[in-house]
Amino acid sequence: MESQPQAGEERRLVSGTQLRRLIVTEIYKNLGDAEITKIEFEGPEIAIYVKNPRWMLEGEEKVKELAKQLRKRIVVRSDPKARATKEFTLRYIIENAPEDVAIDPSDIQFDEVLGEVRVLTDKPGKLIGKGKAFRNQVLAQTGWRLEVQRKPPLLSKTLYSINELYLMASAERRKALRDIGERIYRDMIVGPRHVRVVGLGGFGEVGRSCVLVDTAESKILLDVGFSQSGFGPDSYPRFDVPELRIDELDAVVISHAHMDHVGLAPLLYKYGYRGPIYMTPPTRDIATLLLKDFIDVFVKEGKEPPFTLKDLTTMLNHTITVNYDVVTDLSPDAKLTFSDAGHILGSALVHIHVGQGLFNILYTGDIKYYSIKENKALRLQPPANTEYHRVEALIMESTYGGTDTPPREEAEQRLFQLISNVHQRGGKVLIPVMAVGRAQDMMVLLGKAMAEKKIPEMPIYIDGLIYEVTAIYTAYPELLSKEIRDEMLNQGGNPFITPQMVFVNDQSKRDEATYTQGPAIIISTSGMMVGGPIVEYFKRLAEDSRNAMVFVSYQASGTLGRRIADGEKEVQLEDEGRLRTFKVNLEVQRIEGFSGHANRSELLAFLRRLTPKPRIVVLNHGETTQLASLASTIKTRWDKLGFETSPEVIVPENLESVRLYPRSSKLHAALLYS
Repeated sequence: MESQPQAGEERRLVSGTQLRRLIVTEIYKNLGDAEITKIEFEGPEIAIYVKNPRWMLEGEEKVKELAKQLRKRIVVRSDPKARATKEFTLRYIIENAPEDVAIDPSDIQFDEVLGEVRVLTDKPGKLIGKGKAFRNQVLAQTGWRLEVQRKPPLLSKTLYSINELYLMASAERRKALRDIGERIYRDMIVGPRHVRVVGLGGFGEVGRSCVLVDTAESKILLDVGFSQSGFGPDSYPRFDVPELRIDELDAVVISHAHMDHVGLAPLLYKYGYRGPIYMTPPTRDIATLLLKDFIDVFVKEGKEPPFTLKDLTTMLNHTITVNYDVVTDLSPDAKLTFSDAGHILGSALVHIHVGQGLFNILYTGDIKYYSIKENKALRLQPPANTEYHRVEALIMESTYGGTDTPPREEAEQRLFQLISNVHQRGGKVLIPVMAVGRAQDMMVLLGKAMAEKKIPEMPIYIDGLIYEVTAIYTAYPELLSKEIRDEMLNQGGNPFITPQMVFVNDQSKRDEATYTQGPAIIISTSGMMVGGPIVEYFKRLAEDSRNAMVFVSYQASGTLGRRIADGEKEVQLEDEGRLRTFKVNLEVQRIEGFSGHANRSELLAFLRRLTPKPRIVVLNHGETTQLASLASTIKTRWDKLGFETSPEVIVPENLESVRLYPRSSKLHAALLYS
């Protein structure tokens, strides 16, 4: 744990030029036998190029020790002149790979700029080898660093397109990383003299999440979301605030891939931002898919999208993926660490460390927390992480801050009973879901329920973007809950595919789902019914009382899903070019307990388990009643939540600035200049 700075310590600034010289000096001093040809500052990483590939293995421990000493991420690459030809390397990998690992030559790609050979295989662990034996072997013999990626059992066009883009634009990416590195290691001007946050979206509301973190030295944007409750100025974060100048932004950090957190990130690049955007690898993959679809929806409706495919490509070329628990420099005075948020695949709590022990912010994004010991239900994600070195301020979501949803087990039983009832009367069950998270949750849950005879067998139609997102899920089994992970990695199973599942990929399958006699389950996007195939299914099935629609996730105010869930008996929708009134005769049920958001009890349990305890709690991402209820509870029950003293609880609105450090400027000045 780092110590608090002494009064006046922040005035003793080390210039970026001095820091770079110090780093280079230490590299040559500690790695003098490496035959170094050049050193590059590539984004948050320091890239060292060497003549002898074998040294990269022999000097691995030295590099680790130096990285620890400098507190920097160091990567060692072979000099391009020291690498074997691509033809020789490809042949070497195929001929020397373990016999039980199948490799298709088309799944081997070379990145000449980074000196990496990337291989897709369904057995990445076996290919890498015990103690990275085969990876080291390839490096020693060819000079290429072997990067192995899991080949998902479901084909993913998104993963393929991202790999293709990075290969085609590797030189452009390298230039972008160098420019980013220059900014990270720039000279500090004033240092971290204060820490404040400005709510640009998602404060006093759910949607368009966006938070500006300002340290005087740095400006960092947390999330850049789009509100799906409508299309208009209120769907966008408040980019018009004077504190936000795109050319002054040091970094953008994305907590997860839902559109209300990442939906307008490419817009920044449309208007000239050329800095880094940080996210986990699954978040990058899922966000790419959803953002492409976002553009397509606008085009199909004859509207101009907020950004283009070119802007999205520019964003991807400036994207830096960071795994959980890896410390990464954002700017001269700020560091980032991601940890699992338990919300969806790749979702992250964002920890920002400012200065040399000056102040630490934990931003939850969206979280799901539960006790592993007490949990009896099937879960896709592990719970949110609660252990940190330091947390002075917590910015916490409050979607269900005033609501205790039923236990997951109870929600499952209600859903099973509803499905059985509808099956008995020969109807169909419509389940609107977001493509990410709840869709995969329902697929696994219902697939296992049928296998265990908890519900009758019937077709489960999967429509929308769900197939492609699920393919991405299958590429990252190591990030799923222990039960799902073990099934996929150790038992050779795939809970996302069962004999009853039908993936809808054309209109004929959609017709089959709705017009074929007999019961069926239809899982489709979008979750709030603001578009997607679910609206078409609703039009076809709404007026038949044998059918049912069940909402298993949050419905934002103003959406079609919210209106139906709240009991509207007639809705007007466009049908074949004209408005038509549809009677809502089907059974409508709202089953809470499946949400990827922590409910009230889970939020309080998260706070109770969180170590260390923050001095300041800022609540966001919730409607007014939810925020007020949670704030009141924290203020009155702080001792039962494990706080030694009552934390300061703040519930700001959009556009409000909250100074987190120092809380008393007069006191700070007295300490600083005494």
